[in-house]
Amino acid sequence: MNYMTKNARLIMMALATIFVSTGVYAGPKGIENNRTAEKARNAVEEAAPDDWYTYAQSAEKSIRKKVNSKEVKGWLERSIEINENAYNLAVMGDYYNMNNLPVKAYEYYVKSLRAGFEQDINYSDPVTHKKMMKARSVAIKASR
Repeated sequence: MNYMTKNARLIMMALATIFVSTGVYAGPKGIENNRTAEKARNAVEEAAPDDWYTYAQSAEKSIRKKVNSKEVKGWLERSIEINENAYNLAVMGDYYNMNNLPVKAYEYYVKSLRAGFEQDINYSDPVTHKKMMKARSVAIKASR
């Protein structure tokens, strides 16, 4: 009988290892990311044709959670096509930053800040400015 329990334990350990290593068991973070991905897709599908904000906001949430990366660029391009502004340009910078393209990220952060200044001479976005400077330094280091 001791032999059977030993085999049963070995089988259970093997199954547990297989489930964990193949991703069959999705932890809370995996479930949360799936929910974020679905919510973002649903929001975009239900958005009005001229709703630039929903496209940009869904892209931003997806970038933050690192989901929907294939769809994000299309959403951002659509948002910018509808209404180019500081918000969606900064999110496009985040997209390029996430994909390790610091030169493109820098370009869009600069466009974002310029768009903000065009709307309001007193415009200030220290977060985007900080991201721009970081992307710039990474791009300079990469070019050396």
